[in-house]
Amino acid sequence: MEMQVLYLLFFVGSTAQEYMARSVFLFPRSSADDYVVLKPMVTEPLNKLTVCFRSYTEGGRYAFFNTGTPESQIYNPFVIFQQGSSYLNIYMNNTYVSIPDKADVLEWIHRCVTWDSDTGVLQLRVNGKVYPRRVVNKGFSIDLQEGISLGQMQMYYGTEWDPNTSFQGEICDFHMWNRVLSLDDMREADHSGIDGNVISWNRLNYIINGEVIVQPKPMCTYSSRLGYC
Repeated sequence: MEMQVLYLLFFVGSTAQEYMARSVFLFPRSSADDYVVLKPMVTEPLNKLTVCFRSYTEGGRYAFFNTGTPESQIYNPFVIFQQGSSYLNIYMNNTYVSIPDKADVLEWIHRCVTWDSDTGVLQLRVNGKVYPRRVVNKGFSIDLQEGISLGQMQMYYGTEWDPNTSFQGEICDFHMWNRVLSLDDMREADHSGIDGNVISWNRLNYIINGEVIVQPKPMCTYSSRLGYC
């Protein structure tokens, strides 16, 4: 009996590692208590990056992810945040760029963001469409020591996460690389053909907080060429 208790204590709050290729994270409500912390396989600061992920939501104003946790001392080092149905905001080191994002709600949306610290060049790709490049935070680096939190961000410096900006919907196929992917590579990532070397959805280390649940992925999200759903 004592050994069973120790076994349970060991796993409570521990990091799970799973093959998530046919799964999604479902965020069923707007709540500052619901989020998923991803543990990166590479923890040194990033001077180049690509992040790709797929989402499904009814739209609104919410954060997809934030580099950090509720205990982080750095304010929004890197955040991708949906501003209504028309704009995607990318925050980096307390500055941001706002990019028109006309992807329809109530369909699965695949987004990729690339950034290179040497030039500051940032690029967004949404469902195969490439947006004009921007320049932001040349020379900056992004620290991943505390992990990446899906579904949350700080709205103001020194405040807790805001339920009014928490994500509600489904997220899957989250990959991150410590390099800038080419457009051909991003196209392949759209079909789940390339694993991230910083975060890989197929070898995902994560901790669920609150009411987020793992659910089966609809066929159309892991085989978009078939067009199911």
